[in-house]
Amino acid sequence: MRIISKQVLLGARVSSGLKQKLSKYCETKGVRMNFFVAQAIEEKLEEMAQDQLDIKIVQKRLKSAQFVTHNELQSYLHNRGIKQ
Repeated sequence: MRIISKQVLLGARVSSGLKQKLSKYCETKGVRMNFFVAQAIEEKLEEMAQDQLDIKIVQKRLKSAQFVTHNELQSYLHNRGIKQ
């Protein structure tokens, strides 16, 4: 469950083409632009945090010289949604 907190104004400069694409998408899908942008930022931050965790795990595993099999790596990549 998401907790609603005090909202603040966030300004960002983007290309006019990107703004047009965003406006068209939001209008077509019936999504508020504020909601879309906030969700996109939240998802990207979560993705980046997961990437940092992955890097720490890899660094730790490299120190112990224990490596995974090809099948284990493929399974991990598949679970993360990474296509090769």
